[in-house]
Amino acid sequence: MNDMHAALRQFGEETGMSGLAFDKRGQAVLQAASGRQFGVEMAGREALVHVSQPLDYDAGAWLLRAFKRAHHAHLGDWPVQAALREHKGRQHLLALTRIAEGEFTARRLRQAFDDLSRWLDALRDET
Repeated sequence: MNDMHAALRQFGEETGMSGLAFDKRGQAVLQAASGRQFGVEMAGREALVHVSQPLDYDAGAWLLRAFKRAHHAHLGDWPVQAALREHKGRQHLLALTRIAEGEFTARRLRQAFDDLSRWLDALRDET
């Protein structure tokens, strides 16, 4: 088990989700009651961390605002990428950042999830 697996397992234990692990594709996705999804995926020597917000309308306009926000605002050291993804017939706005393998810890993952959530909240509040 590499450090990324151990860090995800530790994150799960600290947040009351004992046994949290990457699946066979190297992904772990959690669904909140709000509809937001929190995910992490191993991609070579880094982790892709994302938070997605379900959209009820105007997905293109949301994506355009997200692109503009991503261009002008960063999460501290992390740039944010934005995308649309369809899940179960519904559009989701995805905010994504990357964490290098050597920096991937339970604390850093929690910080990324919190920061991406705040980033999406700020985008929503701009309207």
